[in-house]
Amino acid sequence: MATRPFSLLTTLRMVPNRLLREYLVRLGHVEFVTEWDGEKERDVGPVFKYVQLLDDRERDEIESGLHSVSDLASDAGLTALFQAARDYSLSELVNEAPEELGIWGRTMWIWLHYPGIFDKGQILFQIDQMSFWRKRTDLPNNGSPDTSDPALENLKEEITDLLREQGRGKDCTIDWLRRGDVFYFFAYPDDFVSSVLVHDKEGHLAPKSIRTTLSIVFAYDPKHESLELFAKGLHKPVKERLEKIFAKSILHWKLNDYDPDAAYDLDRLKYVFDGLNVEPADKVSVRIRKLRLSSLVDGREVEIKIDDADPKDTIGKAIQEVIQIEERPLSQWQVTRASFCFIFHPMDGRKHGRQSFDIGYPRSCSLRNARPERVELIQKYLKKWDVDLADPPKYAAVSVGECDASFSGFRDDPLEE
Repeated sequence: MATRPFSLLTTLRMVPNRLLREYLVRLGHVEFVTEWDGEKERDVGPVFKYVQLLDDRERDEIESGLHSVSDLASDAGLTALFQAARDYSLSELVNEAPEELGIWGRTMWIWLHYPGIFDKGQILFQIDQMSFWRKRTDLPNNGSPDTSDPALENLKEEITDLLREQGRGKDCTIDWLRRGDVFYFFAYPDDFVSSVLVHDKEGHLAPKSIRTTLSIVFAYDPKHESLELFAKGLHKPVKERLEKIFAKSILHWKLNDYDPDAAYDLDRLKYVFDGLNVEPADKVSVRIRKLRLSSLVDGREVEIKIDDADPKDTIGKAIQEVIQIEERPLSQWQVTRASFCFIFHPMDGRKHGRQSFDIGYPRSCSLRNARPERVELIQKYLKKWDVDLADPPKYAAVSVGECDASFSGFRDDPLEE
């Protein structure tokens, strides 16, 4: 998850003292709170010293909650928390969380008063930070996916069997939630054993073997008949098998091999020297912030960036400065990744904002879960510039016998409590 580095002292300073008191009382540190003056905001030296003197279990408990608050104490994090509240018909939470507390205070307030919403907001925020999902658009629209216990158990067993072939996946946990029209399924199978250095009870540095988990996420959108997969660190053949496992276990469909044409054409971007054309009425400006080019001659790659602080810098100018076009013409280079920044200027109630995202050749894009109106405008221009070439392919799925008859109902969202 892309978050700021955690600092205990910074977090203690940023969270209002009255909320720190409530937090410490919640964790059982009533005696200290009774003695702590804490009248001056940001004067948290006594709290910091108190935490350092606790035993490992109590200190870890305090730091864990504060770390979670620190991760979500941002505009994006607060947006994810409010989205979680709306998903559970708690839209009033936006106004209930005292605005005068600021971002850090409101985040801590939600942790204290709506822990279930906070937990779901963490997951939504994590989803928003994941990039380069593998997407296929040949899924059936069979209404709601099967979220029954037998279906989830089958998904777990299939993923475990697949990864055991590689020496991992001994155990696996499956969770799911719904966000708008999209159903997210989270699989956490065991990864390889790794060794880390930790301090033992005597304070000596020693190696410790741990088995971490992989994060595998399936995002199924019945409305658009699509499946997106996030499985960082796994090879393409494994990802293809995961897609088939998901379709069989949750959708009760058998997917055929998927080999569509490229969804994006980035090569035309290397010839953009004067900027990308936009319609004045949309009040939007666009910058290509970065391009990755691969030589068609020797396979070497070069990454070209603009100076974000210089509004006059362009990717065309950067290309001319980095590549000796006379010796190695642009026709000998293929663009394999592009970074965009759309700047939305205020209009008709729309606030100023930015949306940055990456596109990778042939079918990867990190644009996910942005505001619908932004996504719609961005997609309009990607089509207009002939960057987005994707057309919905024909189905590559067939029904799996009488599996649909095995539906035993739908389990409540595990985060709803």
